[in-house]
Amino acid sequence: MAIISPLLKAAGCGALVASATIAAMQPQSNWTQFRLDTTHNVVIGNALRANWTTVTGGPISSSPIVSGNTVYIGNNHGFVDAIDARTGRIIWSRHLSNDVMSQPLLYDGELIVGEGDEQSFGSDPSSVYVGEGTSAIVALDAQTGATKWYRNVAGSAMPTGAIINGTYVEHNGAGWITALDPSDGHILYRRYLHSIASMTAILPDGNNAFVTIGVLSNSVFKLQLNDGKTLWQTNFSAAGSGHGDCPPASDGNVMVCVYMMPVPPTKYTTPGVLAVQHAYALDLKTGAKRWDITLERGVLPIRNEASIPLIDRGVAYFGSSIAPYMHAVDVATGRVLWTQKVRGPVKGGIVAVNGRLYFGDLHGYLWSLDERTGHVVGCKRMRSGFNVDSPVAVGQTLVIGSRTGSLYAIPLQDIDNAHDG
Repeated sequence: MAIISPLLKAAGCGALVASATIAAMQPQSNWTQFRLDTTHNVVIGNALRANWTTVTGGPISSSPIVSGNTVYIGNNHGFVDAIDARTGRIIWSRHLSNDVMSQPLLYDGELIVGEGDEQSFGSDPSSVYVGEGTSAIVALDAQTGATKWYRNVAGSAMPTGAIINGTYVEHNGAGWITALDPSDGHILYRRYLHSIASMTAILPDGNNAFVTIGVLSNSVFKLQLNDGKTLWQTNFSAAGSGHGDCPPASDGNVMVCVYMMPVPPTKYTTPGVLAVQHAYALDLKTGAKRWDITLERGVLPIRNEASIPLIDRGVAYFGSSIAPYMHAVDVATGRVLWTQKVRGPVKGGIVAVNGRLYFGDLHGYLWSLDERTGHVVGCKRMRSGFNVDSPVAVGQTLVIGSRTGSLYAIPLQDIDNAHDG
């Protein structure tokens, strides 16, 4: 990839940019981790070209998954829906006891979701936990929505777990790592990590290990799959925040994520106060920091303090929860290749299709950027903003949820050709 001068580009819609074609994943029967792949690039080979809107009945923080012609999605009012990818028709809808902000996982005909809310409690850091109402891992029949098994956990199950070598592992809002048998919900082990997960996700690393991130300690952990033993732990400043909101992406050698730091003379990050976003990379084998860079300043939000990164062809892409930007950063060096201004903060995931980046922003725009230069190809204004709900590219269609609870299927070409900026 050519190195592009890291100049800030103004938001706006430009002409179409030619780009190379990349391969897509094949349709999935199992979906065992957040964003399907450690790079977080969810591009599924399919002939789908759909254009529909389905109202789910609650704001969407969950990310959709697709199996065959079915889309599965949860929402913040506790609904889990199975939707026909071709028409947007709801096949079945199941209401659970609490919010469903985790991404569903699909395994041997079971749809596994985590339920739990975002309320946090505790008078001091040692006693903080997340999750006021019911917190549980729930397995539903993927064809009917009927409950297969149900397992309560100690804190909110907002973070998305992973199924690795036939073991389901999750890091919850009370700081526990729980390993389950995904076939029946039987607990294999539990381990208290002294670090709270919020909206992060389990990152598989090989067959027998995984990475997770927690706050209070502001640490990244690599743990052994069979017993939860710590293989390495990398700590960050106690003054920062957002670590437990960031689902890490990996190219197999390093993992990348973001966090927030206070702007001096402020000593700690506080919602509603200026903060500065950092992006970083850790060596997956050792946990050593490869690089840690500062990006921009902005006002720290109350919820969802981190964005969801993407790695593609040696470049890490980061949105921002505090300012309207998209960044391209060289994975090997941490050098910023380009920065593109958009309309609103970009918290959700990104997909790279045929040399273009597709994503939504908090102000309700869908974007298509040239992956190499950051130049705007197209931008389409929608009726709702996009938070941490992350897109999936299926065939020629982008599937993405919104803050108002609408799930959209939109032809990629419609975003490329829109100039609503």
